[in-house]
Amino acid sequence: VLVNYASSKNDAADQGAMQSIQLNNLLQQSFPHGSFFFGHTGHEVSIPKKSIWKPSRNPVQQKLLDDEEIDVEEEKERCERYGVGYTDETLSRRRRLFLGALLAEESMEVLQAIGTESYNIFHTVSYIENNATHNWKYGLQAGYLSKLQQLFGPNTKVSVDYYVTASNSTSTDDFSLRNNALQREGNTLRWKMNGMTKGDVAIVADADATFSRDLLRALQICDFPELRPGQTCDQSMVSGVTLAFEG
Repeated sequence: VLVNYASSKNDAADQGAMQSIQLNNLLQQSFPHGSFFFGHTGHEVSIPKKSIWKPSRNPVQQKLLDDEEIDVEEEKERCERYGVGYTDETLSRRRRLFLGALLAEESMEVLQAIGTESYNIFHTVSYIENNATHNWKYGLQAGYLSKLQQLFGPNTKVSVDYYVTASNSTSTDDFSLRNNALQREGNTLRWKMNGMTKGDVAIVADADATFSRDLLRALQICDFPELRPGQTCDQSMVSGVTLAFEG
């Protein structure tokens, strides 16, 4: 049994909070390796008033996040920082970005930091939880799911979907790596459900990692050779590499 924190938008506002939902009541897609169960995005539910998240930001912080309007000269400078040109001065909109990640035991504080860095940038944020190693932390705990679906801003569709593996063996490292790869299929399925097209950009990441806001904006509008149309999947890929520190 999963717990969904709110009713759909077709119901009266604030009704149905803390509903119990059986997995078999969710949209399901099954494969030989396991099954995916798709819940609602944050745009498909009515969030109870008591669960509405209000971030605490000063005017300077808010101004930095209000950067949706395209300023051609500013975008050219941004592109130069990454050694690429500006895509098209007549471009009327940015590329849409779709994020996919696997949820495990990431803290809400970490996810909030990532949500703030990419506030209102992503079209879709797709998280997948797995029953093989986790206990539906974000599916079962209504407060977690409610807040998570608000962290990335009102322009972003955030979903937490669920994967149930068909394998009976979960003890080996090989299984863990293979299971993670299979679990990520749920991200691509969710992207397709949310209307992803050839002109959009997919970002595959860990749930506790992100590109800087500046680079995300660059990916939306700069002429990266890897993002030009007519390429193979191997060619159309930008990889992020950085130092990692563990304390």
